[in-house]
Amino acid sequence: MALSTMLALTRRRTRNISTARRLNGRFANLIKAFHIDCELDYDVTQQTLFVFNLAVASTHTQRIIAETVSTSSDATMDEFHDEAGHNRFFRLDVAPGQLNIRYLAKVEVETSELDTFAPETPLATIPGANLSYVQSSRYCEVEAIFSFACRKFAKLPTGYQRVLAICQWVKEHIDYQEGSSTLTSGAHEILANRAGVCRDFAHVTIAFCRALNIPARFVTAYTKYQDPPQDFHAVVETYLGDRWYLFDPTGLAEVSDLIRIGTGHDASEVPFATFFGAARLRRLSPLVEPASSSKTLVSLQTAGAGILLAPAEGCGRRGI
Repeated sequence: MALSTMLALTRRRTRNISTARRLNGRFANLIKAFHIDCELDYDVTQQTLFVFNLAVASTHTQRIIAETVSTSSDATMDEFHDEAGHNRFFRLDVAPGQLNIRYLAKVEVETSELDTFAPETPLATIPGANLSYVQSSRYCEVEAIFSFACRKFAKLPTGYQRVLAICQWVKEHIDYQEGSSTLTSGAHEILANRAGVCRDFAHVTIAFCRALNIPARFVTAYTKYQDPPQDFHAVVETYLGDRWYLFDPTGLAEVSDLIRIGTGHDASEVPFATFFGAARLRRLSPLVEPASSSKTLVSLQTAGAGILLAPAEGCGRRGI
């Protein structure tokens, strides 16, 4: 029987929530290049099937210049996409022992022109594929926080500015506190406890938006933080006007510095690793640097890089 373990995405320092460079109420397209070097180490105690969501997404605003993935296992690894095509996965079935997986990439990210006056889209005209993003999901319990969301945000100016106000409220009223939430914590619990980490900030923001009929979804990403250790990040994407807009309610990263990995209704759909068996994540080190050279793939790992995790064997699945 598979059980679940989940690593909270953790960060300490915050900055003011912002988006990009304003130009006459809008934001000009901005293209940045990044090197990524992500390495995970596991202790595997029995035959275990791993499914990793580490590869950056290939989208119309994100171009993969080069990438490679390697493991210490002799097992064959295959790649597949989810049904919606949002997420890329690596799958391998490994024997007991130590497992290392390393993903390197060079990516160009374009931050599209941003309309800070983008309107909310009536439900009658929202693309059908996006309607599921106004409904409750495992960690975004819309019905449980509906009344609160309406009292706080229903009378605010609508559209982009309302979503920005929601993000600012979450940042100001929820403490960023490592270890304050668990793998089962949803938006309702976080709102009651007023403490969480980036995945929790995202869940609360998403639930608020959905309560107001604004489609919102969960995005995992690589980014570079001001202070080590480096970790995965979680942010929010909302549908306004006729497109999706990224927001970071923690204020830890600029939108233009996010490299998308996974997209889903909440964290349950985009863990960086799912395993079926018995294993313990010993170290994770997702590093990002601006790509200032012509080199395609660059090694960023150094001695002591990454987060070393306390011994605790996991039996089952999920890690984010």
